[in-house]
Amino acid sequence: MVILGIGGLGYRDAAAALLVDGRVVAAAPEDRFTRVKHQGGWPRRAVAWCLASAGVDARSVDRVAVANNPWIPLREKVLGWYGEGFFDSPEFRAFHIFHDETRESLLYLKELEDLRRGDPGRVTILRHHLCHMAAGFLSSGHDEAAVLVLDGRGEVSTSSLGLGRGASLEVFRVEEMPNSLGLLSAAVADFLGFREQDDEFRVMSISATGEPRFRSRFAEIVRLEPGGTFSLDPGFFALHEGRAVLSRRFHEAFGPAREPGSEVGERHRDIAASLQGALEEAALHMARSLKERTGASTLLLSGSLAQNWALNGRLAREAPFDRVEASAYCGDDGTALGAALAAFAAETGRRPSPVAGPDLGPDLPDDAVDGTLAACLLEAERPADPAAAVAGLLAAGKVVGLARGRAEFGPRALGRRSILAAASDPSVADRLRRTIKPRESHHPYGISVTGEAAADLLEGGARDRFMLVPATVRASRRDRIPGVVLADGTVRVQVADRQGDAFLHSVLDALGSRGGLAAAVNTSLNVPGRPPATTAREVLECYFTTGMDALLLGNRLLRKGTA
Repeated sequence: MVILGIGGLGYRDAAAALLVDGRVVAAAPEDRFTRVKHQGGWPRRAVAWCLASAGVDARSVDRVAVANNPWIPLREKVLGWYGEGFFDSPEFRAFHIFHDETRESLLYLKELEDLRRGDPGRVTILRHHLCHMAAGFLSSGHDEAAVLVLDGRGEVSTSSLGLGRGASLEVFRVEEMPNSLGLLSAAVADFLGFREQDDEFRVMSISATGEPRFRSRFAEIVRLEPGGTFSLDPGFFALHEGRAVLSRRFHEAFGPAREPGSEVGERHRDIAASLQGALEEAALHMARSLKERTGASTLLLSGSLAQNWALNGRLAREAPFDRVEASAYCGDDGTALGAALAAFAAETGRRPSPVAGPDLGPDLPDDAVDGTLAACLLEAERPADPAAAVAGLLAAGKVVGLARGRAEFGPRALGRRSILAAASDPSVADRLRRTIKPRESHHPYGISVTGEAAADLLEGGARDRFMLVPATVRASRRDRIPGVVLADGTVRVQVADRQGDAFLHSVLDALGSRGGLAAAVNTSLNVPGRPPATTAREVLECYFTTGMDALLLGNRLLRKGTA
């Protein structure tokens, strides 16, 4: 059975995933092909790549599983007004007169109608939050786990609680608009002057440097209810076009908003800390209810707020579970994967194969790399041991781009499209900010570390493979990675193992054997404002327009200057 998953929110984070006989063979977001970060609409290019990479003809697809089609109500209205022939009518051909979002919505609907024609049962529409749950649980190797989805908005759903067991997912409760922790987080980020997409995670980073002196105010806004539920006080905000807009009452309680680009002051940091505390308390409230109801030993987190690593860390420390994990596919693009997995389980009654790792995107074969290098008139070394060559450069204080194998699917760079530097270098974070990835000093870099080094460096047996659950650095070891330890003593960490990524593990192991620490700062291989580089040409563009010293592209090594 061949199942094509379509994910995202319609207007952003479009993605596709392909499942063949219960095994995920390809997955990619649309923005990797358009180079427009968070690209929405129908993921035409991602679909074409998934099919081509697996050698599957579009006519061989048995099911198309669509996660969170927010335009189904619009479809029902349009067809009710104009009839089944609307998408062939002159009215539809005049869609360009509409606002861009309406235009994209109608194009999205047209793609679905084209798929339905001749075989209406071929297309399956799944709830957004069920797809988030499936992306977390059905991709994992766990036979049973409690599942907590923390999100902004999908259709009208904002968070959900459930249990995964075998091939089934049971949903206990779904919170709906206007009770959305994600939209509240985004609204406060706007108030604090961070108005770009994903900036709520910069607010999360600021929270580590503030004091929660507004905590009682946020307890009024986020009210914890019996049974693991919560509600938001609508007096502090209103909803407008799907977004939370802060009210005059909020401004009276917290003072004037910060202008973008102005100094981040003590009040701003304290508001961020108070918001973060409120989000964490609500998540803990839901997690405790899940434990009471399920008795499960593992908690899986999914949804866009599962990218809030500080919240995940709090749950890992305090939630009553033996193990807390965040899904590597927790973002809205991950719902493409979840839709395909859920459709397979529903159709067959069987559990799909666990997803071994996030390396599901486009590859960088040597012949394609060599062709690109030749076209660009570039010569590269061919080291006998590429991992040792990268480790030697890192040990010498160089910043090295690493692009090899299939690209990651998910929110984090995990060694396949990454920029690496030795984590023990005290100046590394400052250098990365100045010459490669400009960002505020409060927004931290993560590290990749071998399991052996993690046992010595970190408390509590850290084992997260996806840089989504932070770990506490042992007090006696914090001076070993001074540039990346947060104010609360934690660090974002990917524990690399030989099974998950043998090459990255070899690089880190070789770095440690040279007398250093088997840990490297790891940030995504992209220029600011763009998604991670995918093709060899995009990787080279990133390399030559930033301050990287060297680049391993496939198995070919390029150096700048004396690197």
